[in-house]
Amino acid sequence: MAMRVELPGGRTLAYDDVGEPDGAPVVYLHGTPDSRLGRPSDAAAAAAGIRLLAVDRPGFGDSDDAPGATLAALGDDLARLLDSVAVDRAVLVGWSGGGLAALGAATHAALGARLAALGLIGTLPPAEAYDDPAVLAALGDGRRAFAEIGREMPAAELAAEVAPYLVPDPIDAAIARVHVLDLAGEVGRAELARSPGAVEALTAGLQASVREGWHGLAGDIERQLERGLDLTTITCPVRTFHGSLDEISPPEVGTWLVARLSSAVLDLTSNGGHHLLFPRWRGILRALRRDAGF
Repeated sequence: MAMRVELPGGRTLAYDDVGEPDGAPVVYLHGTPDSRLGRPSDAAAAAAGIRLLAVDRPGFGDSDDAPGATLAALGDDLARLLDSVAVDRAVLVGWSGGGLAALGAATHAALGARLAALGLIGTLPPAEAYDDPAVLAALGDGRRAFAEIGREMPAAELAAEVAPYLVPDPIDAAIARVHVLDLAGEVGRAELARSPGAVEALTAGLQASVREGWHGLAGDIERQLERGLDLTTITCPVRTFHGSLDEISPPEVGTWLVARLSSAVLDLTSNGGHHLLFPRWRGILRALRRDAGF
């Protein structure tokens, strides 16, 4: 059963509070499409000395949608979450679409001052990164097409077209599992195979992602094309994790980010793919805990 924090306007943000209760606090933001259920092992978080606050981003899982919200607006929601659990400072970490959400949230003044570190795992980059020929050339065909079409088509229209391809309708556990494995590709399937329970977690996360409908997913895709994030406002240590074989967020994305963030390092996994967070979860958490000084 999810825990919830009440937000202004009557919305609620759902989250799980797991891992080591007295551990270093880490807020985890899932990918797109996914929910708080599609996370790596809670036992690994506990073993790394982490208290993990795994959040359903707005419009996914059990969290209410926030129509028209910007990337930065999530920062206010997360600051209120930290208030509700009496945490002053925390690490924020996001995977894939959750990485971009984490970047946006970190630019919000209410949250940015409370971040001890920021971790970006296979993150989708800000839309401006697609203007860099090196980034665009390194992307896989699907992501490159999204970036190129996004220059010509209104974001809301593109999001409405893309969303049905990301989550089948109707969806049940069997369909969700097949879809998870298909989207992962060969490299991702190998990474998931090294992580017991990972496929099951992502299957549950995919099903829950559209529990309240497809509006949250479409809005999230639309925000992936939002421009104007002020990365200079992010002053905490940043570690951006990339796999050399990741076609969704290749190492060139990390290079682009490190050049624009004041205190950032690129953490590269040779032969890693987009699902590297599952086999590397414990090590990632430990690295971020060191960066934060916890």
